[in-house]
Amino acid sequence: MDNNLELAIKDAITADDLKRVDQESKYRLLAQKETKLDLDSLENRPRRILGESSTTTHTYRLNTKGLVSEELIKDDTMLVVGLGLSLCDSHDNTKLEIKKALRNQKLAHPEAAELAAIIHGLKWALELGVESIQFFCDDSNILGYVTRKAAPNESIAAKLLEQVSLLQTRFTSFQALAVSRDISSVIKLAKDAIASQTRWWEGDTEYESCPVCYAYVSPDDKFEVRGCFHRICVTCMRKPFSSEQLVRGNTAICPYPDCENDLVPEDCRGFADADAITLMIQRKKEKAIPVKDRVYCPNPCCSFLMSDLDLIRHVGNNPRQSEARKCMECGLSFCKKCHVPWHYKKTCDEFKKSESYLKSDAALLESFVKTQGWKKCSQCQSIVQHGGGCKQMTCRHCKHEFCYTCGAACKKKKLTCKCSRSGK
Repeated sequence: MDNNLELAIKDAITADDLKRVDQESKYRLLAQKETKLDLDSLENRPRRILGESSTTTHTYRLNTKGLVSEELIKDDTMLVVGLGLSLCDSHDNTKLEIKKALRNQKLAHPEAAELAAIIHGLKWALELGVESIQFFCDDSNILGYVTRKAAPNESIAAKLLEQVSLLQTRFTSFQALAVSRDISSVIKLAKDAIASQTRWWEGDTEYESCPVCYAYVSPDDKFEVRGCFHRICVTCMRKPFSSEQLVRGNTAICPYPDCENDLVPEDCRGFADADAITLMIQRKKEKAIPVKDRVYCPNPCCSFLMSDLDLIRHVGNNPRQSEARKCMECGLSFCKKCHVPWHYKKTCDEFKKSESYLKSDAALLESFVKTQGWKKCSQCQSIVQHGGGCKQMTCRHCKHEFCYTCGAACKKKKLTCKCSRSGK
C-alpha cells in the first residue's frame, strides 16, 4: 500500500498519530484539544453516563457527517475536512455530540470525509461501551457502500470502507439506515470543525478570513448564517440590506459566493435596521405566495399582502361579486380587479365608466402609465418600463416573459406574436 495512503487511513481511525511533531500534527492536535471527549470522566461505566442501566443492552443511534470545504486561510486556499458526530438513545434524544477537524489532504474528498466520520463515530461508540448501534446516513452512496450494495471507485474510500466493516463486527448488533431525523446540528458540528481550522494568531490577536471580502477579521466579528453555516464578516452581512436587493422585490440571501440560502429576519437584527427587517419579512412572505395569488390591500394606509386563496373564502357565490375581496388586516372591502374599495351594485366595466372611478387613485395611475408609454405585466399587474433595445421583456417580479409592444406572452423564451423584437 502507498505510504501516504496508509497514513491517511491511519489518521482516520486513530488518535496516536497526533503526537507527530510536524506542522500538520500541530494543527490536528489543536483541533483535537477542542473536541476531545473526556473519557476519564466516564469511569469505565459508559451506560451510566448515557443514562441507561448497566445490566441491559440498549440500542443507540449514531449520526455522523463529514464535510470538505475549500477555505481561505490567511492568503492561502486549501481543502479542509470537518467531522460532526452525535450519539442518541433509542428515543432520538441526543446524549453526546463532538466535532473533529482533519487536515490530511488524502481525506479531502467528500466520500473519504464521510467514511472517516463514520469510523470516528463507531470507534467513539465502542469507547463508550455501546454494544448495539443503529447508524444513520444522509448520503445514499455511502449508505450503499456500508450495506455492501455498492462499491466505491476511489481507492482511499475503499480502504476506509474496510475499516468500517471491521468496526461493525465489534458490535453485537449493527444497522445502517437512511436518516430519520433532522441532522442540521451534526452538520453544524462539522462546519464548526472546519471553521476552527481557518483561524490563526498574530501576536495576541486571533484572525479569520472573510470568504466574501477576504479581509482579516476577528472571529467575534463574524456572523454564521443559519442553514448554510457560512461565516461572513458583519460588514459584508450589511450589504444585502444597503443595496436595492430588497427594494426590487428580492429576498435577502447569504452573501457567500453562489449561495442561495435565505437569511432569517430574526438573526439579522444586529446589523440591519428595523425598516430593513420589516421589508425583509415582507419579501419572504411574498416569496411564499405564488405570484398569481398575491393580492395587496388598496388602502394606502394598509397595503397588506394576502393570498387570494385565503380571501376567496370571505366572499359569496354571487357572480357580480366574483372580484370582491375583504382585507384581512384593515377590513376594507375592495375589488381585486379595479384595485379600489368595492363598487356595490356595479360591475367592474360599469364602475370604470363612473365618475367615482375616474377620480380614484387607480384611474390616475392607469392614466399616468399610458401617458408614459409603460405596460403592465399581464400575469402580476406590475408596471414594466422599457429602457430601450429588445422588446422581449421579463417581469422582474414574476419572471413572466412577454412582448412589450402587444403584451403577448412568450413561449420557450420566444415571441409568439408578429411584432419585431427591435420594436420597429
